[in-house]
Order: sequence, then structure tokens, then C-alpha cells
Amino acid sequence: MPEVCVCYTSDVGYLFPSFVSAIQARRNTSRDLTDILLIGIDIDPATQKIFSRLCDQNDIVFLCYTARDIGHAPAMLARLFLDDLLPTPYERFLYVDGDTQIRGDLDRLLKQPLADGTFGAVTDPMSFAVGDDDPAARSFLEHFSAFGFSDDDAKQYFNSGVLYADRAGWGRIGREAWEKFGLFQSKTRYPDQDVLNLVGRSHRLSMSFAWNFPIFFRNIGLDSIIAPCIYHFMSSPKPWDADLPPWDVTASSPYDEITGTFPELAPYRKRMPTGRWLRYMLQQRYKRWLEKREWSGERVQRILAYEQTADIKSGFKTGD
Repeated sequence: MPEVCVCYTSDVGYLFPSFVSAIQARRNTSRDLTDILLIGIDIDPATQKIFSRLCDQNDIVFLCYTARDIGHAPAMLARLFLDDLLPTPYERFLYVDGDTQIRGDLDRLLKQPLADGTFGAVTDPMSFAVGDDDPAARSFLEHFSAFGFSDDDAKQYFNSGVLYADRAGWGRIGREAWEKFGLFQSKTRYPDQDVLNLVGRSHRLSMSFAWNFPIFFRNIGLDSIIAPCIYHFMSSPKPWDADLPPWDVTASSPYDEITGTFPELAPYRKRMPTGRWLRYMLQQRYKRWLEKREWSGERVQRILAYEQTADIKSGFKTGD
């Protein structure tokens, strides 16, 4: 078996988009280097049967666990338990959220070694707003302050949607983060992410946005500069819901392709009602205007400076 895997954890609600991303990961990795794992939490028998068969057809390993196996934690916290959930041979793993799309070669990331006990993660976009004086920036700082983060800590706050980790070190980090969740649950806005930042900052390597590209960065033209491999649809709506800015039909077409190829998956794709689509269309247009205004200029320069100094590069030079 390979020593590295790409893995997803999901409850039944996110199983369909996670499967689509896993298929893309399989297409963008070498089979002799990497296994692709889809891990389901509390999946009913009928759903298990469907996804087990389709995963087998697409060279994806499908594993199922119950909430008991992760200490009765919410499914979104399953990433904290990956040292327990993954089969033994894997020494490194790339954890990927289900609301992602893989658009580029992952081998060049997965071939990079990691020092014992470390993991790679991208600095969260909201960290680049620290120090600014607008409602969003003030809201972010209030959230950071609730955990006792200084301004310097807040600037290092990382996103947990994509994690490239040393398996052995992650076991300790995950256990400590789960303990912190019990203490800070009432304060968390992003449960897994907040507790991982509390315990993991000193073990984290900065990673290029190419490996975890927030889709709204398209509004400020960063996709053509950074050349993303993994697109992350961080907020609602999602591309399997509808065609909405800041993406286009190319973002929803992979979900159409999969339901066309495997019609038995159609019930697992929840489509947006027309009335809600109209409301979101107006909302998304406003958000695009607002984000262009708030994220242009100095914040873009902060992001580009970060790209130049990231510990784990994309393989592209910023500006190519």
C-alpha cells in the first residue's frame, strides 16, 4: 500500500459532494503513490451499499464508522480522529473537505516530506483582514479575541479545510484539540478550526493557497495568479446547489456529470428551490461587489506576500 492517502470524512449530508471531489482527486494523483479514502460517519445501510459499490468502481476506498468511534463528536470533527480512523500503513495524509474541487496535479504536494509532528495548512482568509477597520475585520478580531489570540496569533490563524499532515503527530494534535473542544465549545464559531488553532499553531507549516483556494478570491483575480489545484467553496450556497457567482457552470458541471453517470446518486444532491435561487443571486452579486471593494489593494498584497514565503509551495511561481 502507498504511504500517503487523500481522505475525506463526511456524514450522509456531505457524502455526495465528497464523492465528487474524491473522484477528482483520483484523477489527479498517481495510483502507485496515493490511495483515496472516503470515510462516512453514521451512514445508513442503504446508502452504504450504494457508495461502497460506486467507490469500488472508481478506485476509492470507502470506510464507515459510527459516532461512537469518534467519541460521539459531531461528524465535522472527525478529522481530529484520523489517526484512529485511517488504516495502519499511511504515514502521511492529505485531508480535504467535501465542498472542494480538485483541478490540478496533487502528486507534487504528496511527494513532499514532512518533519515529524508537523502539518501544512493555509492561513485563513479572514486573518488577512486583521488590523483593518471595517465590520468584517472587527467581527473577525472579536472572534479571535474570544480565544485569547493576540493580533500576531490572529494573523497565523489557519483554515482546516485542507490539511497535509504527518500521521503520528496528528494523533496527538487531534486528541488535544478534542479536549479543547470540551472546554471551548460555547465560544467556537468554526468548531474544528478553532480548537485546532488553539493546539496546532506551533506545529503548522504555511501552505500555498493553491492547495486551498477560497472561491471568493476569484472576485479579486487571484485565481489567474495563484493557479489553484484545490478550490474550496467555503460558504453557502455551494456549487451543487445552483450556478451562482463567483463561479460559473464549470463549477456545477462535475456534479451534473456524476449524477448523469450514476443516477442513483441524484437523491443525495439537494438542489436549490427557484425562489431561494433568486434571493441568492441578488445576495451573491452584492457579496461580489463588497468583496471586490474590501479585498482589493492592501489585502491582495498581503496575500501575495504570504504566497512568496509559504513553507509548502504550489509548484508555480506567484505571478506566472
